[in-house]
Parts: sequence; structure tokens; C-alpha cells
Amino acid sequence: MPYNTHIHEKSSLEKELVESLSRFINLRWIMVIGIFVTSKFAKFGLGIDLPIIPIFIVTFCILIFNLICLYLQKHVKSYESFANLQISVDWIALVFLVHYTGGIESPVIFYFIFHVIISAILLSEKKCYLQTSFALILIISLSILEYFHVIPHVHIKELFPNPVYDNGLYLLSIIFFSVTSLYISAYLATSVNNRLRKRENEIVTLKNEITDAYNKLEAIDREKSEFTYKVTHELRSPLSAIQSLLKSIEEGYAGEISEKARDLVIRSEKRTSFLITLVNGLLDLIAGKIGKPKEGDIKLIDINIAVKNTLHLMQEKTKAKNLKIIIKTTPEPSYLNIVPDDLDIILTNLIDNSVKYTEQEGTISINSTITDKEVKLEISDTGIGITTEDLNKIFNEFYRSKNAKVAELRGTGLGMSIVKNLIKQYGGSIDVQSQIEKGTTVTISFPIDKQ
Repeated sequence: MPYNTHIHEKSSLEKELVESLSRFINLRWIMVIGIFVTSKFAKFGLGIDLPIIPIFIVTFCILIFNLICLYLQKHVKSYESFANLQISVDWIALVFLVHYTGGIESPVIFYFIFHVIISAILLSEKKCYLQTSFALILIISLSILEYFHVIPHVHIKELFPNPVYDNGLYLLSIIFFSVTSLYISAYLATSVNNRLRKRENEIVTLKNEITDAYNKLEAIDREKSEFTYKVTHELRSPLSAIQSLLKSIEEGYAGEISEKARDLVIRSEKRTSFLITLVNGLLDLIAGKIGKPKEGDIKLIDINIAVKNTLHLMQEKTKAKNLKIIIKTTPEPSYLNIVPDDLDIILTNLIDNSVKYTEQEGTISINSTITDKEVKLEISDTGIGITTEDLNKIFNEFYRSKNAKVAELRGTGLGMSIVKNLIKQYGGSIDVQSQIEKGTTVTISFPIDKQ
């Protein structure tokens, strides 16, 4: 049986890329607004003679492109190729903005560094360097074309009274510093990003290893439970046979026996009866844990009738203690889709606990309610109660609280574990509230099935 059952939907890197692309598109909206506001302020607020119309045309093209990206984002197959396309178009738009704001004299040229960092985040190391090279080709081409007057230089006299774009030394220095700054930025950004991705891959690997280990432990635990189920099931038949034989001897079917022998037989029968109870409890507990099918089909049962039937079976115990039983049921039937034996186990364990741990002349109240969503049953008693420390452990297998052991010597400590597992199988819930020496209230609820 293969233990590695991971289902990889999207890699964490791909998810990160999708989120980063969304942020990138949102950032472009800010850039569009920023260009528009800054240009207007520079032109009309600071009196800088900018070619507003060409700048606004470039801004409008960026806006249209971003709308297209927003639409394509939900339909692309390769997110990295999509990121590549966006960065390339942004480089071209940026070089036009540089041209219309002073060419190599423009301060806008520094924004190329930001896009190098974005490339390192969105793309692989190789593609980041390719994009950086593409950006440098655009910058160098613009510089050379303006230098040789192939394209007109847009001179912003308010920033540079004396133009320097045609100064060869200045041109070489701009090219040198552009190349070094962009490649160094690409190196630093990709180095940091590679380290982060390496750590992320280590975390993913560790998570997968932990999941594999958990699946293996789960499989081992199930094998252990199934083995225990088989062994326990095999024990039940001989124990029942032993009990039956002891009963026969006790009732005289094998002839007269001495009082001493009868006493030994009775004590042996009681011990055998306790063992059968323990075996049945183990079978119910393990069947709930491993999902073994129960004997019998799911039926539609009125919980109110089930409660009355359970109390009827316990009337000798309740009369012996002179307990007051208060039952409040819903006027209409409260139906559950459940295996009858399962409901019997749940109610028998819970009501028997109340009877067992409620002292003479105490009170047990059973109240059922029904809503559009669930059937709820509340069982309250005036018994010995449960301490706060024990309340957190009552659903543990084989656990019995200290005062319960004093009040009743015999007990397996499996009842509440069995009840919780069975209720969980039917999508229900159980809650226990208790105060020492004042009593306990157990509330169980099941999703409703109306007929």
C-alpha cells in the first residue's frame, strides 16, 4: 500500500507567482495615476516644460495594457511567460517615458532598477538576467540614437539648462553605471530570492516527509486496531460459552453442588460477565475507530421512543435507588437515521452512567428538543459530578475518574469513548458539563432527518 498520498494541486511557487502577478498589475494602476498626477504637477505646478501629450499617450497605452492583463490573468496557462510579457512591455513603456522626459538626462531612468527587482521576484534567475539585458539594450539604444541625432532629443531646460546628452564622456558614464547598477541589482535580488526559494523547498520537503510519516503511523494504527478487533471478536464466543456453562452449573443443570462450589461458580460467572462486557466495549470502540460495518441497517428511529425503551430496561436499577426520573420529550417524533444498535449503545451508556453515579433518591432529567437543523438530547443528574481535571479526560479510552472508582468499583472506562466515536460517525456532537457533588449534564445532538 503506498503511503505517499499527497495531491499536489499547484506548487507553492506557482501560487506565489499568481499572487505576485496580481500585486504587479495593481502596482501598474498606481504607476498610471502617479505618472498622470506627477506630469500635471510638473507642468502646471512647477512650470517644467514637459511634452504632456506624448506622456499622456504612453500613460493611456499602459492603462489599456493593464486592462488586457487583468482580463488575461484568469485565462493564461503559463504564468511565468505572462510575467515575461508584462515586464518586456513595461520596459518599452518606460524607455518611452525616459525619452519624453529628457532621455539619458531624465531622472525616470532610475525606475529601471525597480523593474529589475520585480523580474527577480517573478522570474527564474536566467530570465531575470535576460530581462535586465533587454532593459540595458533599450537604454543604450536610446542613448546612442539621441547622441547621433537619429531621434530628436527632448530637452528639459528647467532640469538641465545645458544639454549633456551629446557629451560622449557623459554618455559612456551613463552606460557604464546603468550596466553595473542593473546587473548588480539583478545579482543581489536573485541571490536573495534563490535563498528564500531554497528555504521554501526545504519546508515543503519537510512537510511532505511529516505527512508521509503521519500516513504510515495511521496505517500502522489501523492495522493494530484491525488485529485487536479480530482477536477480541474471537474471544467473545468462548467467553459467552463459558458464561453459559457457569450459569448452567449455578442453576443445577449439572447436578447438585456444594455451597462453597456454588459460591466459586457465581464469582467466576461475574468475572466472566465483566470480561464479556469489556470485550463488547472493545469491539464497539474499535469498530467506531476503523469504520467496521455494524450488523443491521440504518433505520428511521424516534429518539423519544428509544429513550423510553432504554429507561424501561433500567427500571429495576432506578427503583432500587428510588430515583426520580423526569422526561420531557418533543410533542412530535424526533427522527434519526441511525443503526438501532448504535443508538441503543449511546443511550444505554449515558443513562446507565447517570443511574450508576446518582445517589439514593436523586433526580435524572432527560429533555429532548428539535430544531430545523438538529435533534438534541440533554441528560442531567444530581450525581457525584466530575472534577475539572477529570472532565478533560473522560473521553480517553479506559479512563475512569477517581470519584467514579470509589462510587462504583466495576467499570471498563470505555463507555464515553464508544459514545463519542459513534456520535461522530453520524455527524453529531457531545458536550459534558459537570460540578463535583452537584451533578452532570450531557448534551448530544444529531443532524436532523425529517420525514
